[in-house]
Amino acid sequence: MRTIGKEKRLDEFLKNLKEKPTKTTKKSILRVMEENDTHDSALIKGTIARTDNHTGMPHLDELTHHLIVVAMASLKFNSPETTLAALIHDYFKPMFDIRAGSWWHFITNPEFYSQLLEEFADYSSWKIYHLITGHHPCRPGNANKICQIESSGLISALETNVPFVKPETQDFIITHQFRVLGKYRMFLLALIKERLTKILSEEYSNKFQQVLGVKRIRYEYRPIDVKSSKIEEVGKQIIKEGWKIIIHNDTLIIPLPSKYHGSPFYFEYYEKPEIVIDFDEKAKVIRGIKIPFGKALSTVYLVGSRDAYIVYVDAGFESLHLQEIIEELLDYLRSLLSEKKRKTAFTGIELGKVVTSLAGEFKSDRACLFCGEPGEPITDEDSAKSILKNKFTDTWSFLSYEKAICPACKLGFEIEKNFRSGLVQYLIHEAIIEETKLPANIPIFKQQTFVKSISSKIWLELISDIYYSLHKEQDKMNKKNAWLAKFYLDPAVIVYPYSLRIIPQISLISPKSKQQKKFVLQSGLHSNVVFPGEEKDMTPDEFKKLRRFYLSNPDLGPYLLQEISRRNSPKSRGIYSPLFGIPKVEIGGGPRARKRKG
Repeated sequence: MRTIGKEKRLDEFLKNLKEKPTKTTKKSILRVMEENDTHDSALIKGTIARTDNHTGMPHLDELTHHLIVVAMASLKFNSPETTLAALIHDYFKPMFDIRAGSWWHFITNPEFYSQLLEEFADYSSWKIYHLITGHHPCRPGNANKICQIESSGLISALETNVPFVKPETQDFIITHQFRVLGKYRMFLLALIKERLTKILSEEYSNKFQQVLGVKRIRYEYRPIDVKSSKIEEVGKQIIKEGWKIIIHNDTLIIPLPSKYHGSPFYFEYYEKPEIVIDFDEKAKVIRGIKIPFGKALSTVYLVGSRDAYIVYVDAGFESLHLQEIIEELLDYLRSLLSEKKRKTAFTGIELGKVVTSLAGEFKSDRACLFCGEPGEPITDEDSAKSILKNKFTDTWSFLSYEKAICPACKLGFEIEKNFRSGLVQYLIHEAIIEETKLPANIPIFKQQTFVKSISSKIWLELISDIYYSLHKEQDKMNKKNAWLAKFYLDPAVIVYPYSLRIIPQISLISPKSKQQKKFVLQSGLHSNVVFPGEEKDMTPDEFKKLRRFYLSNPDLGPYLLQEISRRNSPKSRGIYSPLFGIPKVEIGGGPRARKRKG
């Protein structure tokens, strides 16, 4: 490894890495690609959600995510029975009972549903039973509520850049449109999306509590010992073992029988803002994920270089107005400032104008000097002089008297001015599927291509988000650097029967700033990269080569992580110096060992 870091930088090494694997590489890849190894380093272990009615191809979505999306949309009907049915309408899909080319996933035994829903005696199990057994065949005119949701654009529409022109109520989605030319507008989009996600998590949780009396939903995949995969036999075994949906500490816990899960794995959807990864330190595997409702049920569509749409699931609560979201954002930002700054922060901002400007509806014959959108001249000469006196700008032309600026960029500038040390803002993008494996022989899943819906897009973003949440767990993982490396350098997800190697993606809009400067305007837009870097971004193509090299040399994993995360200093060269998403890794003994050469 003298070649890397001494004679050749890591990025140059990856650039010149030959595509043709050597004998050693081939042998190592075969070893690492064994089923158990892939399962051990999987970020999640779930089940593929559904197949498309027209093409027969699988939708790229995970079952529990699909169930939570349908259940959240069902809250619009304010019916506990409808929501309970939505939460379990595909209950037996993890058993993969395939008959005559169809994927059987519900049984017609009322006794089964009576036992599973025993804790919900106040609700009609008979109505729930009919909603579940009646959601197929899902044809036009079917009055079944679950069928209506699954036929909507939220679940079924195949994805294009914009899978809608205007949101329709039957699509169970709500949208906000933005004009995002210029860095300040992208910065505001990232801030608004982050704040909206937090608001939505609480609103969705409150709606669940209002309809079902619970705040969180937890799905637990459990192995079940049944010789036959016929779901009727599985249902009998579940009745025999006394499985029930229970409520514990405001959490609805739903056990799911699984044919392929060798050990339990859970997904919990909850009201807090952060993804939490539950590591089993003994087994060195991830045993569950906690996902905020807001992250699981919203997304951003970037359309060309001008427009963006924030899209989220309509659960029937009062629509969130953009002005209210921005007001809450500014209240939050004020709370981070000193008491002195708090009194004057954002006092000159007119929120009504900001909203119309972001929507591209602001009218003026003057062009904003930052984005070119319609703006208005600065009339407060004293304010402009004050900004220049504080040396926040490099040139007299920025925000000087009578220059035009649009209300959206003005707000972005004001936020930047008040937080000179920087605010880390980013947009998570869909993970790239680099490699698909199909280890199990299931008739209807012979294809390794997928279709995508709005729900699929959200799920792929969640995969990237889970990957970037790994660094929060580094204290648990640093005890075994090899363990850390396999999650970072060979990330995979399992959605039975598929095993997928993924490449995460992110766009860093604004970083932390070492100096008090314009951290939005003076930083590059790190768009659709794996690791946004201070010196150089790591691209998906570089990550692909890095993974291939790691698979042939797994013992070098900690060293490769160290090379990626190395910071620039007088004594060392940082090639990437990542600004986000990678842990600090140290190799070797104490201080003396680090001083020695080699």
